Amino acid sequence: MKTSKKTCIIYFLLVLGYGCNSTPNKNTELNSEATWSDDSKTSEETGAEPYATCLWPKVGLRDNPGRKDAKYITTIYFGEKVEFLDEKQIADDDKEYIKVKLSDGNEGWVYKHLFAIGGKLGIVNGQRELYKRPDIMTYVGEKLEPMDMVVIFDGEQDGWNEVVSLKKEKKGWIQGQANIIQNELDVKLGILYWRAMEEGGDKKYELLENIMDNPNFKKSKLIEEVSKALYGNPGSEEAFYIDELDQFQNLPSNKLGITSKTVNVVDEPSTSSEEVLFQVEKGDICDIIEQSSSLEEVNGNTDRWYKINFNGKVGWVFGHHTSKKRN
Repeated sequence: MKTSKKTCIIYFLLVLGYGCNSTPNKNTELNSEATWSDDSKTSEETGAEPYATCLWPKVGLRDNPGRKDAKYITTIYFGEKVEFLDEKQIADDDKEYIKVKLSDGNEGWVYKHLFAIGGKLGIVNGQRELYKRPDIMTYVGEKLEPMDMVVIFDGEQDGWNEVVSLKKEKKGWIQGQANIIQNELDVKLGILYWRAMEEGGDKKYELLENIMDNPNFKKSKLIEEVSKALYGNPGSEEAFYIDELDQFQNLPSNKLGITSKTVNVVDEPSTSSEEVLFQVEKGDICDIIEQSSSLEEVNGNTDRWYKINFNGKVGWVFGHHTSKKRN
């Protein structure tokens, strides 16, 4: 009986020791998972493809995390969708970086904060209330405005979707996906629109004009917003001009229409030109031969000069009086 009792005690101690040893292993696994936790959603959590969308105008892709001793590879632009390679790393600057792959095959590291992992890019067509959480009591007056670009994540709460905007200036929850356009044509227009709006001076207007002249965007429901940015907003002194543009909206990029009653066509692209070659009238359509490389102010209006051909006659006309007019 003594031997049997001793055997039982030894067996009990062995079982107890095994159970104690297994507990730290579980804790170790939990701590390992916690090291990678953050406020982003992984592709496994969302069920989405492992892609990330650039939310900043320009982001540098580098061969190593961080900036110290990291070689620049190329630039990623707002709206670009890159493959997230499911690798993250904290660099010497204490910021978290992710490894991505571009459509051209380039791989490298980017600052995670500048991207949204998962979700789909969309453009807002009308005002939408933005909530801090998926609860109607958390509305504090902030709204998404027309032409805001957002990454919208699949609903995690009934009837609610999480969104984040360009530069993460707006983020929160919306009820449903109404007024969020996600078709490819309009999203591409929106990306080009915001790339233009982030530029200044001549470059901004040049890029907006490129959108207006692109025949692929003529049928987009958002092209009017581009027109407003380029020519003026409704209710402004220039709003009447948008109506005048209707007759010229299908003109190819190498033509322009005259929008003022009578316009002088001169021999040189300058206000100092004294020779009027001929005149054109409102509604006339002219071929564009070339345009001036810089803007000039004439009677308080800043615009380019265009060299035109009208019925075989050639000369320069100031853009303010044409369908190429700037704001």
